[in-house]
Amino acid sequence: MSSRFRPRPTGVRGAPIRSRTGALLALAFASITALSAAGCAEESASIDSSARSSPTLLPDLDQETPRGLQVQVVESRRGLRYLLGFRSAVRNIGDGPLIVAGSRPDRRRPGMQADQLIKTVDGGKTRIRRVGRLEYVVSPDHRHWHFQQFDRYKLRSYELRPVGSTHTIVRDHKTGFCLGDRYRLPKVELPAEPAEPVYVGYCGASRPGLLHVREGISVGYGDDYAAFLEGQSLPLTRLPSGRYVLTHRVNARRELHELSYANNAASVLIALRWRQGKPHVRLLSRCPDSAKCGGEPRSQAFTRQGPAPR
Repeated sequence: MSSRFRPRPTGVRGAPIRSRTGALLALAFASITALSAAGCAEESASIDSSARSSPTLLPDLDQETPRGLQVQVVESRRGLRYLLGFRSAVRNIGDGPLIVAGSRPDRRRPGMQADQLIKTVDGGKTRIRRVGRLEYVVSPDHRHWHFQQFDRYKLRSYELRPVGSTHTIVRDHKTGFCLGDRYRLPKVELPAEPAEPVYVGYCGASRPGLLHVREGISVGYGDDYAAFLEGQSLPLTRLPSGRYVLTHRVNARRELHELSYANNAASVLIALRWRQGKPHVRLLSRCPDSAKCGGEPRSQAFTRQGPAPR
């Protein structure tokens, strides 16, 4: 636990601000535990020269360990496909909120430039320009502005391979996050934590013509997505039997300014076995704050259920 955490007073509990699981009721899937992760790239950001004098109150994005792992069977004309779904969550344990401000000069631009606003101790804000993009995403259950590549997922082979071969890698096709204070950290209290959630909007839902949008995560709150919702899954169908590491990584390009990048990744180690054409997954270990899960196995077995309807 971070040294900035203090026990929350007795009787105060963190409760979810809203749930995103309603959109999954039409899906039939089977419980199974496993995971995924993210990719990296480098890109520069420029800081406004107008607010350099006052110390900044930076956020600290802490990637939670993948959980809520499930296997879904999807029927199609080409046969059965198997997907590994998972819950991902990112919380802010820093000195100030994460604030992303999107803007575009006119509606001819399909997306928005994303800037980061950082609070300062004197009550002002510093603007970090070009930390990413926001896109208006159309999904079956909602339509709103997503901050792109906020959290990334990857499944890689843990097994040693012969010289000249490569690890099997499956990467996500996540469309981004609608950032918000979706749940409160339970049983802990942070100095900069507001008494009530601040970012409770839906990121310009059903408003594709917006020129400006603002979203974020307050200190002491987190944002999460449930399994299979908006890219919260990775394909298993063509993966060979073996051990795999599922990694989740927030702010992979390090475009967002934070107190620390040491807690931006978390992972799990799983074993995948195929029996009579069906996947069987076993959770071996969990690794908070590490993208390279391994070590002594801690076995948990799960059972796959029947296929989901078309």
